[in-house]
Amino acid sequence: MQSQEQLIHLDNGHTIARYRIRFQDCNPRYHVHLHRLMDLAQDSDDHSCGLFDSKSEDLRARGICWILLANTVSFVGELPKAEDMLIVDSWTRGTRGIRLFRENRYYRNTMDDAGYFGSASSDWILCTLNDHKPLRPSSVIDLDKIASVSDDAVGNMEKIPRLASALDNPDEREVMRYQVRLSDLDTNTHLHGSHYAKLAIDAVGAYLSIDPLKEEFVVERLHIQFMNEARFNDRLVFYVIPDPEQNQRLFVEGRLTESDDIAFLVTMEYILETFTTA
Repeated sequence: MQSQEQLIHLDNGHTIARYRIRFQDCNPRYHVHLHRLMDLAQDSDDHSCGLFDSKSEDLRARGICWILLANTVSFVGELPKAEDMLIVDSWTRGTRGIRLFRENRYYRNTMDDAGYFGSASSDWILCTLNDHKPLRPSSVIDLDKIASVSDDAVGNMEKIPRLASALDNPDEREVMRYQVRLSDLDTNTHLHGSHYAKLAIDAVGAYLSIDPLKEEFVVERLHIQFMNEARFNDRLVFYVIPDPEQNQRLFVEGRLTESDDIAFLVTMEYILETFTTA
């Protein structure tokens, strides 16, 4: 739980959370890992849900959980470094059908134009805790209350598009395999959402043969769509497919080896920064 000074609920329905980035959160160039930033943003989102009585701890006591369907992030500035303050502005745009929409804006040290460095949008559903069956929001939350704290402002993308498989030749595109470990599981007992992003970056690192002593992989845009849950001991195979129409844009696809079902799809735009070590 954030302290009173670090977490503020505003009258306009926004929640402002501040997190000190530690060296343990960072890559070799001292920038916060993307998956760690996503973890902190989800923490802010969860506190924001307290405005309409839907924090994870409250829902779980009722046998209900949040499930993430899709997430997009884009960055226009440098990510926070060790000992910087990450400021997350989190709010909900409300519901449509069974989906709830959450938005983020990200700031480094100061919550102003100079500190702004990125944003995100995400789609969520409410499900039963045991078998993850979707629930209508009206059966779980007070729709009038959520409407009273919702803001129509868009963080990153008003409508997150559905991704489709771009896999053309599995034998040529496979870059790595992974078995879901105990430490990968979240409270919903499946592979944590930010770990999918982490593994997608690992797959791209293998595809590009990145040397972390000479290069920093910088994500400019990432869109991740969750298709089928990966659970404890499930095995995943990762494919990376270059976009033939846009340089430095890649598709990443993760499949469950037992069924060949798609676990997740990713599009990723990036730059590769080179540097010399001291």
